[in-house]
Amino acid sequence: MSDLEIISDIRQFNRFYTAQLGLLQQHIFDSEYSLTEIRVLYEINFNRQTTATGIREALLIDAGYLSRILRKLEKAGLVWKHPLPEDGRSSYLTLSDRGRRLMAKMGTLSDDQIRQMLAHLPPADQQTIAASMRDLRRLLGAPGSEITLEQVEIRTELMPGDLGDIISLHGQLYWKEYGYDVRFEQYVLETLHDYVRAFDPRRDRIFVASSMGRMAGVVAIQHREGKEAQLRWFLIRPEFRGIGLGKALMQRAMDFCREQRFRKVYLLTTNQQTTAAALYKKWGFEKKDSVPEKLWGHDLFEERYECDL
Repeated sequence: MSDLEIISDIRQFNRFYTAQLGLLQQHIFDSEYSLTEIRVLYEINFNRQTTATGIREALLIDAGYLSRILRKLEKAGLVWKHPLPEDGRSSYLTLSDRGRRLMAKMGTLSDDQIRQMLAHLPPADQQTIAASMRDLRRLLGAPGSEITLEQVEIRTELMPGDLGDIISLHGQLYWKEYGYDVRFEQYVLETLHDYVRAFDPRRDRIFVASSMGRMAGVVAIQHREGKEAQLRWFLIRPEFRGIGLGKALMQRAMDFCREQRFRKVYLLTTNQQTTAAALYKKWGFEKKDSVPEKLWGHDLFEERYECDL
């Protein structure tokens, strides 16, 4: 896709969404206030105590334009000015009781508007829209858009579609990050098939991390002979790395191994997975073997790590 096509798609969405929300109307929600005036009130309400400079920096609007808006809002009894203790020439802004009531009403109307816009969509599609908008804010560097561990759910039940997502996520990420060809995806498919076919709920456990209906990461424990277990398919989607999700998944996997009284846990990886190897070592795994192999279009070393419990 060319840059002109990308720009065209974004502009088409902007035109659609501004019309969808009625943002081009002179007044918002049939009130006497414009969208910009309501946004100024929102900044004051959200920050509790802020200054004209803070609002100008947050909204990137002209100082003279903002000054006229603030005078209108003060005259309407929505905003109060309070001299700053350290500088009597400057003031911080708060909402009056009337201003807070107006913002509560605007918030309710805005919620209802979004609710009505999504009402005809099934829950999965609503989650897709919300996740896409979250991604949009994150990719464009919006303040407060960073992903946190609190936004991720970890479950132990396989749901329809999970197996396909695990295979697809491995295939795409290992191709992008290491250049592994489609034979690696086939390898993941075959090993997952074996896991499901021989699944024993007492001795096998999979941990699926998801956020807004999308798989964020996965790890599994598969029982082996002689009270051993294999740790498998440990992977974190790139945008969910660095928030502690890998540690959380490993914690659950190793806790399960100890609960089941496995004697040893092992895993197979390659010499290219240095970041994952560092995490394994923190959990007590030691490299026991390294064998040269030609795998998935590369000359690699297949490595075995073990952890005695």
